[in-house]
Amino acid sequence: MRSVYFQQPLEHQIEVEGESWNQGEVVKGQLRIRNKSSKIVAVNTCQIILAHGLKKAFKEGTEVHWEVLEKQVVAQDIVLQSGSELTFGWNFNLSAGCQITDKQGGLYLLFGGDEALTEGGRLNLQINLHPILQNYLQTFTTQFRFLEKYQKRKSEWTEVKLIPPDSREYPNMDYVLCFLRIHEEQLEAHYRFKMSGLGRIGEQMTVTKKNRELEQSIPPEKYLQPGGFSNRACFRENIDQALNIARPEVIF
Repeated sequence: MRSVYFQQPLEHQIEVEGESWNQGEVVKGQLRIRNKSSKIVAVNTCQIILAHGLKKAFKEGTEVHWEVLEKQVVAQDIVLQSGSELTFGWNFNLSAGCQITDKQGGLYLLFGGDEALTEGGRLNLQINLHPILQNYLQTFTTQFRFLEKYQKRKSEWTEVKLIPPDSREYPNMDYVLCFLRIHEEQLEAHYRFKMSGLGRIGEQMTVTKKNRELEQSIPPEKYLQPGGFSNRACFRENIDQALNIARPEVIF
């Protein structure tokens, strides 16, 4: 993946290895700066910034309020002869809980000179959920037949909306919001079940809505097998335990 930004008389070109990344992986590549003029050019700063931005600002053409996660100055106070260029390597280590790409926004690479945050090149990155959390959700959808509707960033969590299967096992459940993250190596899951039921207001029976919630924290020695592979049996056990609070005591 690559992008070019022209800041006469300089051309900045960024190249990134790969097309998409998971939380916890490394994003790396090269940045090339070229002098396209017939004169010697002094360059104060050449930098790359990893930042989070909202798509709404891009669409509306308003100022983007970047949340800067990390900054790398790859070169300072260099001189480029006419037609010459320099190439610098760079890398960013994504945290296990970094922002994923969703409909609201995502992570971007901003690159260029001193004012790269406001006047520079921009390249958006496709960031996916951590592989362990992907496997956790796959257990939810394949073993328990829930339908995933969306994933989105919610504060320090990834919020996932899941629709229950059409069965007698969950007659009162509308859906469940599952908040997931890996925090200090713990797999944390917070469930918020949206339930419907019959209630009485005066002499009238009416449909009532209520939430039921449960929090789980799973240590790595339980959710990982030797070799770093996901422990699907552990996932099934924890999801089944969570679903118990949304199941009726008697299934007809």
